[in-house]
Amino acid sequence: GQGVVMSNQAQIDALEHLLMAVLEGQTTLDIERIFEKAQGSIMGSAGPGGTTQKTQAYDYLRHIRTNLNH
Repeated sequence: GQGVVMSNQAQIDALEHLLMAVLEGQTTLDIERIFEKAQGSIMGSAGPGGTTQKTQAYDYLRHIRTNLNH
């Protein structure tokens, strides 16, 4: 079928809200583990293309982590 067409920003906003909802009620320790796992995954072979993309994705994840209320 037809995929939903939306801007990257809309996708990012949706995913951020989803992430916040998932992380709500988690302990700080669990959140740390989740972010460590995600950061490791980004920097690993399954992560985005080149070094620049990996670094940007990693920095963005760190930015989200910093803005969490935990």
